[in-house]
Amino acid sequence: MKKLKKILIICLWCGLIAGLLATMSFVNKEQEALTCKSLDIKINQDDDVYFLNKMDIAQLMKDRGDSIIGQPKSAVNVTSIENALNSHEDIAKSEVYMTIDGVVNVKVKQRKPIVRVINSNDNSYYMDDDGKLMPLSDKYTARVLIVNGNILEPYSTHYMYSVEDLAKDSTLGANSMLDDVFAMAKYINKDEFWKAQIQQIYINKDKDMELVPLAGNQKIIFGDTTAMDEKFKKLMTFYTQALNTTGWWDKYSIINLKFKNQIVCTKK
Repeated sequence: MKKLKKILIICLWCGLIAGLLATMSFVNKEQEALTCKSLDIKINQDDDVYFLNKMDIAQLMKDRGDSIIGQPKSAVNVTSIENALNSHEDIAKSEVYMTIDGVVNVKVKQRKPIVRVINSNDNSYYMDDDGKLMPLSDKYTARVLIVNGNILEPYSTHYMYSVEDLAKDSTLGANSMLDDVFAMAKYINKDEFWKAQIQQIYINKDKDMELVPLAGNQKIIFGDTTAMDEKFKKLMTFYTQALNTTGWWDKYSIINLKFKNQIVCTKK
């Protein structure tokens, strides 16, 4: 009796496994036969970033020969599509997948520039919030901080590197100002007051940063990014004094923040 019961249990399990395998096989065949019915493209356009829109993404996919609509799932290589999108200079990351109802979802995150660099040869490019270079766009101009002056790095030989990579490379990173530019741009962009007040940075012949403010006509010599927080606090002290004292605002032509624990001002 026990032996018969054991045989029945084994047969039951075999039947269940066979049924499961048959169901999985059927589902797999159904999935393979599934065709793409439509595209659902989502692209972030927060922070006023408009390098690309949905039509641009659809055109990018079409240009590379990705015939998706009407194709079976097996013919849609989502990894290849993702790699192609991720190679675009304005895209930070993409995700592509097909749902069970035949919709191919494409999610794209645009790169976010935080500073525009104009080097000594008048070569212009952006630097994004990851410290990587990106080209200008014919379609959209980002309203970001501008840095110019004695910057040597051209886009053509540095676009594949981040400022972190440059700092590690003694050849490419020699005398580079891009790491300081990135650190300064990040600091200014995270502070609403400085983001509104500082509109440009000039790198002078001594490799010192000079801040160009929106209000006031003083030359602000910042130096490098050493003790950056302390220097900005000193500059805030100047603004506080200037705003609270009649005539003090236009009294000085140069504000020098390079020296520790003091502000050196030059009268007009």
